[in-house]
Amino acid sequence: MNRPLKSNRVKQSVEIASLVMAGSPRFEGEDPAHIERLVEAEWPLPPILVHRPTNRIIDGFHRTSAALRKGLTHIDAYMVEGSEELAFILGVQENVRHGLPLSLADRRAAAERIILSHPHWSNRSIATAAGLSAKTVASIRSGTGDTSQASHRLGSDGRLRPVDTNSARKTAAELLLARPDASLRSIAREVGLSPSTVRDVRARLESGMGPLVQPDDARTPAPGGPAENDRLAPTPHKKQVDLDALLAVLSRDPALRMSVGGRELLRWLHQHAVNAGDAEKIVEFVRPHSSYHVIELANQCAANWANIAQALQAASDNAYGNSPDARSA
Repeated sequence: MNRPLKSNRVKQSVEIASLVMAGSPRFEGEDPAHIERLVEAEWPLPPILVHRPTNRIIDGFHRTSAALRKGLTHIDAYMVEGSEELAFILGVQENVRHGLPLSLADRRAAAERIILSHPHWSNRSIATAAGLSAKTVASIRSGTGDTSQASHRLGSDGRLRPVDTNSARKTAAELLLARPDASLRSIAREVGLSPSTVRDVRARLESGMGPLVQPDDARTPAPGGPAENDRLAPTPHKKQVDLDALLAVLSRDPALRMSVGGRELLRWLHQHAVNAGDAEKIVEFVRPHSSYHVIELANQCAANWANIAQALQAASDNAYGNSPDARSA
């Protein structure tokens, strides 16, 4: 695995003539209009990122061109260590998050390059880096003919998870039977699964079922890759929940009502909760030419909520020792 990128995050002035302006993730090159806007902006602009081993610009091609237009010989920069492959990924991430956005074609091309250089990364990890949905990355991966037989993929949380979870589920079942008092989290770490997957294995054993998910089982997770299936994502089989009732319960919680942060959270939740009626209206009003972008938006929001659910579940497991009786006490 490539070494992670490290930046000293200490701003320093570098000579522009010494920089290598190559390797931009933009197929169409620099945007002259954007460079002109930067020339007219108030300087100094934020520091660029430079790959120290090669002196190649990672992020800040437009700012560097604008500095040359202004007659400057030096520009502020952060120097970054690490491999060229990870430097490219960092450049994509920076351009996805701020500045002049990458086009959809650029992001798809970046995802394909990341798949080829980091086939062990999960679809969701690559999607986060390239500003795409996990399903889009899965489609790109299949188009690249990726036949990597790596036993694990790196998830966006930095954990390696097995590509084929069946053997890991079997091992988890054996450990649950042999050590019934062990925590879900300890077994999850041991077998390389998420606590939610180990919880599912335990529930299946308690109901008399086998540890593996069968094709015709209503529990079958949605397609999208092993790392994504470990997340607490909603499925079409899941019972509809009364969101108004849930929000009413949360609104009565003194711990939320009596703190500034809690009240802000409650207001945010009331404003952003999407119920079945809202979903129908969104589908009704989105026109075909905008549907792809709304699909990506919905997929990313769903992934973010799944991450929140997983983090809260992990916190609950740690607080209550994974015991249902303790949680209900």
